[in-house]
Amino acid sequence: MADQVYHLSGALKMPVEPVGDLVSKGWLPGTWVKYAASQPTLSPGAMAAVELSDGEGVLAGFLMYGPQHVQPVIQLSDMWSTDSIQRAGGDTRYDWSGVDAGGPMGFDGQGMLQRLGSRVVTMCLANEGMFRIYVFEVDDLAERTNPGTGAPLVYLPNDKLYVSDRGLLTSEQEGVGHVWTGYLVVRTGTDMEGNYLIIACGIA
Repeated sequence: MADQVYHLSGALKMPVEPVGDLVSKGWLPGTWVKYAASQPTLSPGAMAAVELSDGEGVLAGFLMYGPQHVQPVIQLSDMWSTDSIQRAGGDTRYDWSGVDAGGPMGFDGQGMLQRLGSRVVTMCLANEGMFRIYVFEVDDLAERTNPGTGAPLVYLPNDKLYVSDRGLLTSEQEGVGHVWTGYLVVRTGTDMEGNYLIIACGIA
């Protein structure tokens, strides 16, 4: 499973600072967020603070990169969730920020920047661009809530994509308050990093 969302074409991006559950529990690339109601002291370079989205109301966008952290950091490439390690290793191009989730900057002996920590992360604004994404819901809400009562999700071209109660893309509209992201499934596939969806803006 990839440690990032792959940008294929056209996107608006902004640097944001994760707050709330994103800081204490971590996140996976492709996690959807909303703008935080409170405004903490932002790290240098962050344009806004964001918190985990439950799929209802306004959707700001999704976080493009890992790494993902708990405090203290479990491992340097920690593609993790609360119940399992998602994938050993990971995309090392972005792992350099995973040394210390709380440290904003780190320098080597010659004064060269080595890491930025996880205080600032790239968010792709909703309804813009085309992406290949590896982290999405594979079971419906009923199956996740009470195993054996639901079913696996099926993704087909032109399916509208929503955000689950856990902040991940899903083809299921889990409740009347769950709004369409503005993205459609273009196609599905599998490669060496796992199963993926190619998604694109579906709003004219």
